[in-house]
Amino acid sequence: MADSLLVGAVKNGEYTKTQASQDAAKANQTVSTSKTEEKRDTGYNKDMFLQLLVAEMQYQDPLQPSDNSQYVAQLASFTQVEAMQSLQQNMETIQSNSIVGKIVALNIDGQEVTGKVDFVQKDDKKGMMLSVDGKLYEMSKMISVVDTDYYNAKYIAKLLTDAIKKLPEAAQVTVRDGEVIGEAASIYNAMDEYDRSFVDEKLLKKYNEVLAQYTKLMQADSEAEKAAKEEEPEEEEKVEAVEKTEDTVEQAEAVAEKSADTTIKTEETDSSSEETEELDVSDATEV
Repeated sequence: MADSLLVGAVKNGEYTKTQASQDAAKANQTVSTSKTEEKRDTGYNKDMFLQLLVAEMQYQDPLQPSDNSQYVAQLASFTQVEAMQSLQQNMETIQSNSIVGKIVALNIDGQEVTGKVDFVQKDDKKGMMLSVDGKLYEMSKMISVVDTDYYNAKYIAKLLTDAIKKLPEAAQVTVRDGEVIGEAASIYNAMDEYDRSFVDEKLLKKYNEVLAQYTKLMQADSEAEKAAKEEEPEEEEKVEAVEKTEDTVEQAEAVAEKSADTTIKTEETDSSSEETEELDVSDATEV
């Protein structure tokens, strides 16, 4: 069937394609593989070229044979192109396997998507596919491979940047801002010089000023609390002295009351004795 489509006229030792041959060439621009079609960059593939070469040799004018050197050169070009395509496919496979576990940046509809490559798989239509954060993307969408240290530094630098932006100005810092300042400080202390190099210098200056002001406020508050604690014993001593004085007064009053009671009893005893003597005297007189 293919041979009948490739029949054409031979004029002056050159093969001229018929309309059917041209249609066949267009129909063979894609080759079906595994129920899918892979588009070729050229209008002809190697198999199509060989069929045309056979037709040319078959229908050439015996009296004026055509020069086959051009066909041989073209065949060599086809072979070279196929070898390069095969090499490119192998290189893509090697490259895709080498980026597993690395951080990549992809351009998806004008938006940059960054994430870790979990695995790669081959798709007959789209080629090598990268799995990034649970989604599959074409490898052709990849724009860069990011160093892990660089990615981590940029990530933690963004966290610190956001934390510093939440801080008040140094002149407005109070002891109540301890939570947000502590959050920024915990991130800052977890970073090294390389990580901090990705943070804007103005933001770092603001952080240091806020931290210094907060430290001063906390020191002043601590000193005030310490002074208050030192004053507490003096007040306690005063209270104890007052209580002791009150106890002494109460004891003195109790002694005074006791003395008064003793005096009254003595007087009563003396009075009773006098009355007894008077009775004795009166009794003696009557006798």
